[in-house]
Amino acid sequence: MSAAAIVANRGVFLNDTEPDYNHVSDQEYVTFRKKAQDAYNKRAELSQKSQNAYKQGDKQKAHELSVEANKQLAIAEQFNAKAAEFVFIENNKDSDDNDIDLHGLYVKEAEYILKQRIISGINKHQPTIDCIVGKGLHSKNGVAKLKPAVEQLCNDANLRCWVDKKNSGVLHIDIQNAQIPQSWYNINPSGIGAMDDTYYAYHPNEKPTNNQPYPQTYQPSYQPHQQQHQQQQYHQQPHHQQQQQYHQQQQQQQQSQNTDFAMCLFGVFGLLFKSFCR
Repeated sequence: MSAAAIVANRGVFLNDTEPDYNHVSDQEYVTFRKKAQDAYNKRAELSQKSQNAYKQGDKQKAHELSVEANKQLAIAEQFNAKAAEFVFIENNKDSDDNDIDLHGLYVKEAEYILKQRIISGINKHQPTIDCIVGKGLHSKNGVAKLKPAVEQLCNDANLRCWVDKKNSGVLHIDIQNAQIPQSWYNINPSGIGAMDDTYYAYHPNEKPTNNQPYPQTYQPSYQPHQQQHQQQQYHQQPHHQQQQQYHQQQQQQQQSQNTDFAMCLFGVFGLLFKSFCR
């Protein structure tokens, strides 16, 4: 797989033709993205060598090269994460408490950060979030990439969104009385997307004290891998299979309770019988 294909897995880059726009030309940002791309290139090269070694029957060498390739992938992700954090913070320094600007991110990065922002907004009982998605003027061929991605994200989460009447580059997201989707429980709620500092700058009276944690009204974000995998398998099943599995679990629990009750009665009768024989 080529390096370009690997990068594509992060989604489309949101500013790929306009260099001097929303801090994407800042040297720190450019350096992070370049180092990430270099690591992706090394990973692709090592992966190809690993495949060649395996075809030649040298499985040990193939394994070693594969391990090195995975290390380069981890390095690339680290540099991309630093770039995303840098450009997001720079673009949102002067944001209002209900704004979020996602320029300079890959689509997958933008989606994850927006989920953090939505979770934070729901927990703080905010009515709406104004998401700056741009008009697509700086995207390849002038086709907007982020706007449809955000609209799809909202649709999947049962959140209503609409385009601002005066600025087509802004999407309003209705989060009043919204519920955090279960599929988002693995999202880190305290990441940069939460924008807690920005919110509490506008609402200082709501800021938790040192003894009070930030409000969290949803289930823990961390789940053991096996448990999370089992839950994903369950929710991916058709509805009738979910019902069948649920009834089977209920029957198993009932059988277990019946067995425990029977054993208890057996023990009582045993004691009574011994007493009678005496």
